[in-house]
Amino acid sequence: MHARRGYLDQASVYGCPVPLSRRDRFRLKSQIVSEFNESRWSFDDIDMLLREFNLGPHSVNGDGPSIPDLLVDLSDDSLVEMYSIALSIEPEEVITVVESPDDGNWKPGYVRLFLSHSAVHKEFVGEVADELAVAGIHGFVAHDTMEVSKPWQSQIEAALQSMQAFVALVHPEFNDSPWCHQEIGWALGRRTPHYTIRLGNDPRGFIGHLQWPSCYEQTPKQVAATISSWIAQQDSLGASIIGGMFSALRDAGNYFDAEAAVKRLATLGTLTEGQFAELERIWWSNDQLYGGILPTNAMKPFYFKNGRAWPPEKPAT
Repeated sequence: MHARRGYLDQASVYGCPVPLSRRDRFRLKSQIVSEFNESRWSFDDIDMLLREFNLGPHSVNGDGPSIPDLLVDLSDDSLVEMYSIALSIEPEEVITVVESPDDGNWKPGYVRLFLSHSAVHKEFVGEVADELAVAGIHGFVAHDTMEVSKPWQSQIEAALQSMQAFVALVHPEFNDSPWCHQEIGWALGRRTPHYTIRLGNDPRGFIGHLQWPSCYEQTPKQVAATISSWIAQQDSLGASIIGGMFSALRDAGNYFDAEAAVKRLATLGTLTEGQFAELERIWWSNDQLYGGILPTNAMKPFYFKNGRAWPPEKPAT
């Protein structure tokens, strides 16, 4: 445990260790700016949040203050609170982010999901993660997601500290792994939304008292669909889910992935005006979307259902 925990006796209501170091402030600010640059944050949404802190409006073309300019004099308490809102985590959890060596090797804009599993089944879990990526969910799979040049344990801890959701994939070997049980402890201790899928065995310990679903002998695609459906029901991840879907659309590198991402987005039913505007910017920026019959056929009914013209107008450049 870091000595900085000693600051907790003078902590603010937001769980902020007082005072934050320059390194801490830079780190939190840079991650806020990175998050604002992701697709789920429209210009209006950013300004609305800035106004909550008596900041803004911001500028993107140099005729006014930029977001970094506006964050310069933000107090530690306000910085922690804004960070918690921007990254959809509880304010009291920001201290773990401050003390973490890094925030895991997450794909920007995707829902951050830690997949706890036995190493024996890492290939299967890797395929589950690939399927989740189409829905804008980054499944952290140890050994696949980690950078070889960094200590593996610190990367796992960083991912556990910065994850937004946790899923245990309980194969027969899972219960014999002390690492898997420690990962469960992290999820329960942080009160992270968590879920368990039985894949040939029942979980033991604190998560074993519920009747979790069985996906035994199902394909990675079917398991991913079960996980994706659960994540979609988590109110605390609402904004991150939409942002992840938008990121998946932007990253789609072929017509099949583009179609799958559009179909996943269509399950939302509707979007705000700001979100539709961002969707249209993404649509016209990726030729795998606007140039493909498959994603077009999937997107058109979604627009008609919401009373919108098809095709959407190209945003002004």
